[in-house]
Amino acid sequence: MVIGGVSSDKPLVEVRGTLYTWTFGETVFQVDAARGARITCFSLADQNILTGPDVNALNYGATFWTSPQSQWGWPPPVAIDSEPYVADIVDRARGSVTFTGPIDPKLGLSVIKTVAVDPQRGLVSIEYALANQSGEMRTVAPWEISRHPIDGLTFFPAGAGGIYPPSNLAVTVAAGAVWFAYDTVAVTDHQKLFAHGAGGWLAHVDPARRLALIKVFPEVVATEQAPGEAAIELYADPQHTYVEVEQQGAFRPILPGGQARWTVTWRVRRLPPDLDLAPRAGSAALLAWARALATS
Repeated sequence: MVIGGVSSDKPLVEVRGTLYTWTFGETVFQVDAARGARITCFSLADQNILTGPDVNALNYGATFWTSPQSQWGWPPPVAIDSEPYVADIVDRARGSVTFTGPIDPKLGLSVIKTVAVDPQRGLVSIEYALANQSGEMRTVAPWEISRHPIDGLTFFPAGAGGIYPPSNLAVTVAAGAVWFAYDTVAVTDHQKLFAHGAGGWLAHVDPARRLALIKVFPEVVATEQAPGEAAIELYADPQHTYVEVEQQGAFRPILPGGQARWTVTWRVRRLPPDLDLAPRAGSAALLAWARALATS
């Protein structure tokens, strides 16, 4: 196997206890099967763009929920969010692993996550399958949530639906995109953004580490958003410890015994040293750079 131009005979995915780790070049992607098959690390050169349990014992890394939240309230259903999943290595050398979660008794749903890595393109693909284990139709949307350190910059192309109430997170709309530049002074409570995106991608930049995460997913028309939710959601906690970058899929019915599948791809990249790509709201150069990655 050749990873990042270097020949390697070791498997692409390694297993230590409940931790499943993919390494390709300087990139490391890790999933903890014991914690809801949560993504706990996506790092480049030992710099993790996700937060860990040292920041918040419950809300860390990247997880998956069903939408709308009004169907389950708070906290998230443990069967989906945090209980152990059963892992099945489909192909260790090719980096394909399936994680199957338990059935949530209230929703009647279980979640299956399939992770695959493309080392040549430097991306990770996560397919989420919502399986209806009940005897009745269930209508839900898929929802992925990633947590990141504060002082970052999150942006995405603005959709036709715009920004929805009850958004109370201060953002800038410029260059055809919506920009959230974290400001400790402005975050005074549990604050959230509900917005409609376009193009099926978003980006989060960690300026201190000069890293960017680009997530790509199927575009959702405004009429297919879950009730009271939005295709793109951002959250900042009042303790100024982390931000959540969230995207949702289409709100559609699932027949008894059926499944709904939704795929998200992740890339982590270093910001180019070009001064024109300084991570600031409204940067047309930064927007173009991220868009090129998202569409490649």
